[in-house]
Amino acid sequence: MTRKTFTVTRISTLFLILLTALLSACAGLINSKEKPLLHETTLQGEHIQLTHCLTGKLSVDSRMSMRVFHVKPRIYPAIAASEIHAYDTRFLPYVYASNSPLNPDGIRDYGTSAPEIMSNAQSLAGAEYIYGFAFILRQTGENTVTVTLKGSQYVGGIAWDYLQRCAANAP
Repeated sequence: MTRKTFTVTRISTLFLILLTALLSACAGLINSKEKPLLHETTLQGEHIQLTHCLTGKLSVDSRMSMRVFHVKPRIYPAIAASEIHAYDTRFLPYVYASNSPLNPDGIRDYGTSAPEIMSNAQSLAGAEYIYGFAFILRQTGENTVTVTLKGSQYVGGIAWDYLQRCAANAP
């Protein structure tokens, strides 16, 4: 084998290894459950009321970018906290073309938007599937809630605006 052939083979091998590593990294970013922190602040209100308000606003949002998400609220009375996950239905198991939000003829039936009450929970459950954004609301005072938002900048920003409106209208 000549030196020129050896160099071309070596470059081709390095190129393939680099391409494989790059594609693996991109696939990991697309499907990653862990999202970056977008906001963390304290708001006026009560975590249960804010959870109900935000869930209601998210469930009626008709934008296509928001329709692909299934909103799952949970309330933890034992630790005075709530969490809201917006799961991406494109990655949820058992979502078929007949009930996919990407199908214009599909049936959008995600069940009830009522929060799931987690009894005897000592800590938050966390995300089970790939999500667009996730809120954690912890009651820190009689009328103050610490809010943490992780997720996609775009859809997380939409949800953050809704939460700000809910807090502004809180008693």
